[in-house]
Amino acid sequence: MREDKRKCFVFKHKRRVNGKIVTSKYYYGRYRIPGEFRDTTIALGISDEQAADSKLRRIVKELEREQEGLIPPKKIRDGLGMAFAALVEEYVAELSRLGRNAKYVQGVRKQLETLGGECAWRTVKDVSADSFLKWRQRQTLIAKTLNEYLIGVSALLNWAERFERIASNPLRHVARIESSADPTFKRRALTDDEARRFLAVSGPRAIVYLTAIKTGLRRGELEKLEWRDVKLDGEPFLNVRAATTKNGKASPIPIDDELAGALRELRADRFQPSGTVFESLPRMACFRADLAKADIQPVNPSGERIDFHALRMTFQMRLTLNGVSPRVTMEAMRHSDMKLTAKTYTDAGMLPTRDAICSLPPLLSNGNCTPQRTPDLGASGHSVSPADTSSETVDDAGTRMDTGFRHDSAQPGTMSHETGDGARCRVRTCDFLRVKQALYH
Repeated sequence: MREDKRKCFVFKHKRRVNGKIVTSKYYYGRYRIPGEFRDTTIALGISDEQAADSKLRRIVKELEREQEGLIPPKKIRDGLGMAFAALVEEYVAELSRLGRNAKYVQGVRKQLETLGGECAWRTVKDVSADSFLKWRQRQTLIAKTLNEYLIGVSALLNWAERFERIASNPLRHVARIESSADPTFKRRALTDDEARRFLAVSGPRAIVYLTAIKTGLRRGELEKLEWRDVKLDGEPFLNVRAATTKNGKASPIPIDDELAGALRELRADRFQPSGTVFESLPRMACFRADLAKADIQPVNPSGERIDFHALRMTFQMRLTLNGVSPRVTMEAMRHSDMKLTAKTYTDAGMLPTRDAICSLPPLLSNGNCTPQRTPDLGASGHSVSPADTSSETVDDAGTRMDTGFRHDSAQPGTMSHETGDGARCRVRTCDFLRVKQALYH
């Protein structure tokens, strides 16, 4: 077997031009390191032979050290020295090329720039688990938001690892914060009675609140709703455009006759095909004032509050309490995960839990938990039945043995009640071991 030999030398290319040999101005290097079977030729771009030889040997030395795992490959070393902001720009550009929603891409950029600035990540080499954990410990944000930061930067670093910008994701083993604990605040939905009072005192803002309660549209989606999106002929619906939704997907939302009628009245007053349906949405101060007029506390004694987004929660609870299936409710809410519908947007305090439990059928025929008479139990714990000579046999020792039930007795496993004075409640069961002994002895 031929042994690999180290080869390393510099030379100038020679070629024939018009019958004359022409030598290149700059030196080239040719090398082969152990483990390779072909020579590699590179341009050194140096006209001095000693300088060219020194550069070639430095290159070969780095390659040998890479081969032995002493240093990372040059592509990764260059990536580690890259500015973190430049890596973020390349990443968001890749997301745009992949067709990601512009709003989503902008959110990713802002999140990564914020994290890079607060963690002092000037170059990619500065990114470390220790610096991220120290940053996270200083934050007062809720667990869900902190986990979103971790997910966002991990996606960036995983992308960089796939394209050999870094050797591995330094945040790979950083765990997410447990987010199952109670959030900073809880929302609650309006009851139908509260919703009616709220709409009655809201004046011109009632149509905004009614649309939110009847469709579950978010505040931002209501602000961008235009008259061209409102279809009131035939089966009325709202066409929510992809550019206005949170998930970047267009979605038609059916509306009932009550909301359709209110929108027709509003359209009669002001209508422009490309104009917005609502001139403005009420701010929180105005929203709270409307709650006060309706005698609704913005925060109840349990700490659950009502804000504008609670109107979307009200839409969900009205569907749930009216018997709409969870899958249809999830579709109406435009959720991608059933957990979001069943947990985050469900007001457990409004669920008819007591009614559901009390609606279960009874298990006791007479509604009395106490048996009529305690069965007579023997030493072995089995019911003791009175002697019945018609179903007994006698073995060789003269011992009577029960071989089963009489034809007129209860079936195995059923209750046999005797009537009359002093009757007992007894259970007749079949002792198969005794039956076998009687039949085969």
